[in-house]
Amino acid sequence: MNIQKLVFKMLITLTYLFRVWALILPISLAIIFMKEGGWKYGFTFIQSNFNVALFISFAFGFLISIYHTLSFEEAEGVPYENYLKSHQEVNVKSDYSIHQLAGWLKNHKNFKDIESSKNRIFALKKVYFLKPDKIEVSSEDGIYTIKSVPHFRWWFIDFARNYRTVKSIATEIKKKV
Repeated sequence: MNIQKLVFKMLITLTYLFRVWALILPISLAIIFMKEGGWKYGFTFIQSNFNVALFISFAFGFLISIYHTLSFEEAEGVPYENYLKSHQEVNVKSDYSIHQLAGWLKNHKNFKDIESSKNRIFALKKVYFLKPDKIEVSSEDGIYTIKSVPHFRWWFIDFARNYRTVKSIATEIKKKV
């Protein structure tokens, strides 16, 4: 890996860490300040104050962001414009028909509520413990645009789930080239 890629991935991971930290900080502040004095069960050296809330939110944010980054590294082949993003979009060129793809999605156990029209497919991808991801596939002049986004637009933690969805659909479309 060259130095530019390394610096790029480090900057993206640090910005992601900051976003997760900012999400967890109010929760940890609320929990810490609802507690009075030292922690129970022998942990009297930990005091309930702002520094503890900062540390706890940073620690959880660090663990989540590292796991998220490793999930993307494990997925392999992620375009740099989609790195660590939960909203994925990929373009694929193929002669595959939209009706064949809709049939493949209907036979796949993880997709549901599949609606297809002339040049577009809308589907939902099942996700454990969350609302399903929204999938949109559109075709124009033999170029497929595959989009996968979480149910909530503001959600940014997906551990490369949407990229794997887009990649599996793109792989299926490429088979028919």
